[in-house]
Amino acid sequence: MDNNNQPLSPRALREAAHRRLRQGLTDVSSSTVTCIQSLVSELELHQEELRIQNEELQQARDRLEIAREIAQTRYRDLFERAPMGYLLLDAKGCIQEANRAANALFAPGTDLVGHDLFAFVAADSQDALHLHRRALATKETSQAVDLTLAGDENAPRMVRMESVVEPAAESGTARFRCAVMDITERRQTEDQLRIAVRVSEDTGDAIVVMDSAGRIQSVNKAYIRITGCVEKDVLGTSLNSLIKTDRHGQASYKDIWEHLNQRGFWQGEIWGRRKSGEVFPGWMILNRLDDDQGQPRNLVGVFSDISQIKDSQRKIEYLASHDTLTGLPNRSLFQDRAHQAFSQARSSKRKMALMILDLDHFKDINDTLGHEVGDALLRQVAAQLRKRVRDVDTVARIGGDEFAVVFADCDVRKTALFAQHLMERLAGTFEVRGSHLRITASAGLALYPEDGDDVDTLCQAAEIAMYRAKESGRNRLRLYELGLYERLREDRALEEALRRALTHQELRLMYQPQFDARDPDRLVGAEALLRWENPEKGTISPARFIPIAEKSDLITELSQRVVALLCEQLGAWRAVGLFSPPISFNVSPKDFRGEGVASGLFRSMARHDVTADQLQIEFTESALIEHSDIVNQEIHRLNAEGIELAIDDFGTGHSSLVNLKRFPLAELKIDKSFVDGLCDNERDEAIVRASLAMAQAFGLRTVAEGVESQQQLAWLQEHGCDRIQGFLLARPLEASSFQAMLRDIQNAT
Repeated sequence: MDNNNQPLSPRALREAAHRRLRQGLTDVSSSTVTCIQSLVSELELHQEELRIQNEELQQARDRLEIAREIAQTRYRDLFERAPMGYLLLDAKGCIQEANRAANALFAPGTDLVGHDLFAFVAADSQDALHLHRRALATKETSQAVDLTLAGDENAPRMVRMESVVEPAAESGTARFRCAVMDITERRQTEDQLRIAVRVSEDTGDAIVVMDSAGRIQSVNKAYIRITGCVEKDVLGTSLNSLIKTDRHGQASYKDIWEHLNQRGFWQGEIWGRRKSGEVFPGWMILNRLDDDQGQPRNLVGVFSDISQIKDSQRKIEYLASHDTLTGLPNRSLFQDRAHQAFSQARSSKRKMALMILDLDHFKDINDTLGHEVGDALLRQVAAQLRKRVRDVDTVARIGGDEFAVVFADCDVRKTALFAQHLMERLAGTFEVRGSHLRITASAGLALYPEDGDDVDTLCQAAEIAMYRAKESGRNRLRLYELGLYERLREDRALEEALRRALTHQELRLMYQPQFDARDPDRLVGAEALLRWENPEKGTISPARFIPIAEKSDLITELSQRVVALLCEQLGAWRAVGLFSPPISFNVSPKDFRGEGVASGLFRSMARHDVTADQLQIEFTESALIEHSDIVNQEIHRLNAEGIELAIDDFGTGHSSLVNLKRFPLAELKIDKSFVDGLCDNERDEAIVRASLAMAQAFGLRTVAEGVESQQQLAWLQEHGCDRIQGFLLARPLEASSFQAMLRDIQNAT
């Protein structure tokens, strides 16, 4: 060392050594010199080796630095290009590093560095992220958490983040390295699989998974519930075991497999067998699942127990073909049975017959005793009919109180006698809920081939005969005759013409005057009579078209037309200063249904300024029987407005003194059929005398209809009749003629 205590360089050492050597050469021996020289040479050699080693060490350091730089470059490249997101977070959750995948996951187009991770996490995942960080702070093991990212709520994205703690030596605080993976599609797939598994287990249909050969691999709970077989009972068994019953043959299995191989699916009805051995109907859908190469991999069968559906179908079919009240075949099944019997009769050249039967006055039972009693009676009648006919015959209920019988393969004479016998046995008294009800029926019988060459014609013929039985007095059987069809056809044609007449103003009113019996010259009233002038057939009698209107319910429209024409005429007469005495008009029992008589009449009166004292309503006693409650209300409404009420054709219907007592009547009209017999028939005279006496006892005015002779007039005057109408004093007059009569009377006074 020199005076400055600085270390000497190798060169300086060599030079110092040489100086000392030269100075001491004289003091040492040659051997010593040699030794020293050797030491110097060896020192120089070591120095050279040291130099070489230093150079090699520097080269190693250079290579290590290059390797380190390459490794860092590779790491950075791998970090940036990794398909999975990587983050480096500080202890507070601030992002210090983020690769491209992480940026793309959390905020595309944004550099995450420097941002708080919580800013990119949806609100419903914030708590989970807090718990994740807390767990990392207390444990050194890695932790994973699933997070929903902030963004579109309609299409949320989910990530799974797995984190590890990385202590930071410089600051002494921990950092977190996080690997982040997008699991949105996987979660959706898992949800779908979860739902599929849940649906498979919870569905009501049995699901069976099989291999390509049809060997069962798994079944769901519904299969176990439906068949009673647990999974171990069927694993490894074949498809045939699902439908292995005597109701399927090898051909059925062959068809199923051919369909599967050709089309990839099969569906159809099967018969399965439960573990108990019970056979049940099922509906199966088989689908073939292929692999990526299009080769069959699995079969999936879905089938359901359709026992209840089959039972419901049978019930529906029964209800569709049978009457729910009586259990008899309905009109549809009757038609089917009738066609079967007809086909058999035609092919075998045998005979068959159809009978249509309708209960008489059944509507009165429903109206007076109620529908429950009526239904109970219908059930008893149905039981009687079913009991009386042969097994090969069919009894059906085809309407409210209308029944039909198909007589298959029958003898004409025997069938007619049997039908008559059936009618006689049916007529009688039935005990229904404490009431003894006597019932009769009207029936029509049509025969094949005499009365028709098809079922529809036979049904029509039997129905025509039944209607004629009713018109003939009811409680009887009538065989079809050719003339009945012609009459029905005429009636239907007349009905259509009457409908046209209502819209083409072909109807008009005529007026038949009524006179005081004690002073036949004094006009006291009139009756409005409906007349029909058909353009093609001329004048059609009310006796012809009124019954047709009653059957078809056109009678209500006719009554409304009468009211409109009459009120219009009365208003017109009033407008020219003419005032007529009360004019009466007839109403039908059917007019009391629906809205009733009163409302329509009051509207028409108000429209034409007609007063109640100008009108009088006539109705027959049958109107008092039908819909008695409604009739009672209507009659009292009319009476309250001051309109007089009269009983027409007294004695020809169901006469009852109770009706004369119950209702606020003003007049009783004696029918022409009794007036015709006056002075000639003692019975008619007795009836008229009794009628006059009853009217007097009840304080009713009396009117005799159809007075055509002086003898009849004298008899009625003698026995106290109040008013008369008939051809003797005046025929029905046209409106103009009756107007002239009113004017003459008014001018005379």
